[in-house]
Amino acid sequence: MSNSKPYYHQLDSLRAIAVLLVIISHWFAKDHFLNRYSENGVLGVTLFFVLSGFLITGILLKSKEKIANGDSVSKAFKVFYIRRSLRIFPVYYLLLFVLVLLNIGGIRESFGWHFFYGSNLYFWLQGAFAGQLSHLWSLAVEEQFYLLWPAVILLIPQRFLTHALVTGIITGVVFRLLIITDTNELGRLLMPGSLDSFCIGGLLAYGRANEAGWYKDYLQRQTFFVLLAFVLLLVAHLPFFKGLSLGLYLSLYLFFISISFGILINRVAYTVEIPVLKQVLNNKLLLYIGKISYGLYLFHNFIPYFYGIELPGMHTALSMYLAQILRLLTLIGLASFSWFFVEKPILSFKKRFEVL
Repeated sequence: MSNSKPYYHQLDSLRAIAVLLVIISHWFAKDHFLNRYSENGVLGVTLFFVLSGFLITGILLKSKEKIANGDSVSKAFKVFYIRRSLRIFPVYYLLLFVLVLLNIGGIRESFGWHFFYGSNLYFWLQGAFAGQLSHLWSLAVEEQFYLLWPAVILLIPQRFLTHALVTGIITGVVFRLLIITDTNELGRLLMPGSLDSFCIGGLLAYGRANEAGWYKDYLQRQTFFVLLAFVLLLVAHLPFFKGLSLGLYLSLYLFFISISFGILINRVAYTVEIPVLKQVLNNKLLLYIGKISYGLYLFHNFIPYFYGIELPGMHTALSMYLAQILRLLTLIGLASFSWFFVEKPILSFKKRFEVL
């Protein structure tokens, strides 16, 4: 296994892009020009999923290498789950406590589902999202992935991992084809419906870490694959695509954008050679937004005060944009408070549980 450099902070910029896409999708009307030509929420969440597959698989592969050298499997599981819990649980459960206290979004009726990270199952069974709580579905999918993935990476023999990852990609696409109907798309919220996104990221992390032969061939054709990423993104947004049945459209759409994001993540994870792209991904504001992206995602649907505000004597459209800026500043302030006073202090305990 190669001693690859740790991924660069450019990935924080990709997190920032992902969370901003989600915010745009929820804060602007569907027919607004920012949302009219792309599924911004789907794009943002899928980018998060591919990033998770890439990063979490890389972490687990380092543990797998140590296990091969004689370290404990049980310790690898314990370290992974403790570190993930420190990152995810404190702010999430603090938010749930506040939501229940104020009964925001009627959460008291569905509290158990959200407490046990079953939001995606709840929305699927209800056949509808639940307003301000709707974004919690993707956090449930992430947590379900974290429960499954250590067993896949740590327990499956090394020689079968590529096959397992490819099987996961196929499973995600086929699952969506089977469960999504023309009248109900919410089957895609179930964790198997996102397996291709996670596994595409995971496959690239595996190829990089193990210097797999197919990965070396891929690197030699990087220019072609970067072009392929842009072509797939373009094709996925062509009008004729939406004329397909809902199941086929969503299955192909999510598969295409997952491949595109996987190529992008792998390309920028360690080095960026294109000057303009390098400047964008190293922008300090974008990097900061990426750093606090977890809080931004958690809180963005609960910033109601500035919804629809109009400033006296000003054009309605201008008032709307000023209101959105105020909302964004409020959200950044709240997420920053969460990062510096809750998340970061708790994350300092992760040093006691270093990855094997």
